[in-house]
Amino acid sequence: MDTESSETRLWAADSGAVQFRRLTAGRPFCAGVLLMRDGKVLTTFAADGVDAVDATGTDWYVGGVGGGQEPGEDPWECALREAREELGMPVRLVPADRTFLHDIETDELRESRTDDAPAPFIVHRVPNPDPTTPYRPDLPSGPYTYFCMFLAEFIEEPTAFAPEDPDIAALVWMPLRTGALFGPATTFADLTATGASIAAGGPIADEARIHLTRTESLRVAGPLLADRFGTPAH
Repeated sequence: MDTESSETRLWAADSGAVQFRRLTAGRPFCAGVLLMRDGKVLTTFAADGVDAVDATGTDWYVGGVGGGQEPGEDPWECALREAREELGMPVRLVPADRTFLHDIETDELRESRTDDAPAPFIVHRVPNPDPTTPYRPDLPSGPYTYFCMFLAEFIEEPTAFAPEDPDIAALVWMPLRTGALFGPATTFADLTATGASIAAGGPIADEARIHLTRTESLRVAGPLLADRFGTPAH
């Protein structure tokens, strides 16, 4: 059986439960955490492919707390490491009682489950243009890249965040239901009007344009979190 056929069977989860450790083992993935408070999720603001200190500040991109794998990691280890680097403090993963699967290419979304613990809240996949060329020579290649997002909580109440990643301009508490606002003309003032607030870094100018890309997990995960945890609409 070829690699793509094997992955397709694991993704389809004909047995009813997705085996995420098998699905992601030896394959490209990213991982991160979803930290919530008072109907908001903690997000990162970064420039596009340039260190934040070198950016103009006119365009920022909203992302989740997370990033790409390092050699030898599984998604659980990756999510915890990325959280330490991007927040400056450790977190613990919280198991989700259901897991959502999202195919970014087709936008198909379905609810599933897994026996792997702690279970991720949402896993996306996107096809790779070249399934034989890895992102880095020391990382795996494959037909798909998987994006695994876990619910998480702070081990200790944070008094101050200290991001180590130079790409991050700010950490922002973002209301879960503001995803529908994002468009070519969305400004930071538009977001603060819905309740967004800077947790660390910044400042972010009111007139700065704020973007949420089609492949960003929060576009799908935000509304699911709001519905799942009973967050009121904004």
